[in-house]
Amino acid sequence: MLALFYYIELFKMSSLFRILNIKQVTYHIIFWVVIMLSFAISEWGYKQSLADAVIFELLYLPARLIAVYVNWFVLIPKVLYKNKFIFYFVWLVLLLAAVSVVHRYFVLYWGYPKFFPQWMEGQHIHVWKFSRIVQMALIIVSPVAFTTGFKLFTDWYKERRETEALKREKIDAELKFLKSQTNPHFLFNTLNSIYGLALEKSEKTPSLILKLSDILSYTLYESNVEKVALSKELMLIENIIALEKERYEKRVVIHYTVEGDVEGIKIPPLILVPFIENAFKHGLKNEVKKGQITIHILVSKDTLSFMIENSISKLEDNDIDNGGGLGLQNVSRRLELLYGDNKELYINKTDTSFIVKLEIKLHHDES
Repeated sequence: MLALFYYIELFKMSSLFRILNIKQVTYHIIFWVVIMLSFAISEWGYKQSLADAVIFELLYLPARLIAVYVNWFVLIPKVLYKNKFIFYFVWLVLLLAAVSVVHRYFVLYWGYPKFFPQWMEGQHIHVWKFSRIVQMALIIVSPVAFTTGFKLFTDWYKERRETEALKREKIDAELKFLKSQTNPHFLFNTLNSIYGLALEKSEKTPSLILKLSDILSYTLYESNVEKVALSKELMLIENIIALEKERYEKRVVIHYTVEGDVEGIKIPPLILVPFIENAFKHGLKNEVKKGQITIHILVSKDTLSFMIENSISKLEDNDIDNGGGLGLQNVSRRLELLYGDNKELYINKTDTSFIVKLEIKLHHDES
């Protein structure tokens, strides 16, 4: 008894046991039982009893097993998947022919004499009778054809899932990279604004630093999620506008409006902020007169519309000629990855203004 227990434990520790997938083995057993019973029931009408039909199908089982698993584990992965289609069909025909001949020897010299001796009475054995070999091959090929189609489908589906997973991982990595650039870019622009006031020893500097603290708290602790409430994103935009108003004072006129019900709407964090930054950075830095910035946000049932227009001076550099700098390039790419065809982004520069229009089709989880 102890020796038996020892050998059982030794088998469990062996590499063979680790390779075996009990779940898969169970599925294979169930498959062959179903196949055998299906053929047996169809043969029942030609045999004396169901038991005879089952025995007949059991005699065919070894040949079917050999043909199916040689095809499954050898021919399909090593020939068919190497794009050697002609070689695959040649080898498959040779496999079926060889298995059929061996099976014919098996049933004529052992199977039929043992279980169906009445079939052999007065019969002259012709092992190489071509019509009988073809008949046996057709019987054997049925599960081969079924399992081939099943394997092709499951392998295709598995490869597709793996491809989609890799694609998602790539997109996620790129989104994280673009988002990681957004925060430093935003911080850089905001610090520049406060730095200008600090040089002037403005009394507004402490309050602006406090506003910056609130903004950084949002970007560092609340934006590290896939979606944020639109209302929070709008609060961030309002803080940025307030900060920039303090800096530029009478040099800028801002028209900011929000229409529609923003409650329950979620969007990717910091997806609108780069457009706001761009308007202040490029619209006012070289403006010696009064600049204008118009921001309009409209929320409908399934659409978020965003429009921002800023005036530009004749001294404005050419950074926005190609659709903006790093910030706009990053947010354009993020929008493409996140929304694809479910968004429309329009960017246009005239002699006096720079206009951005964005329309996003909200997903079900965003509305």
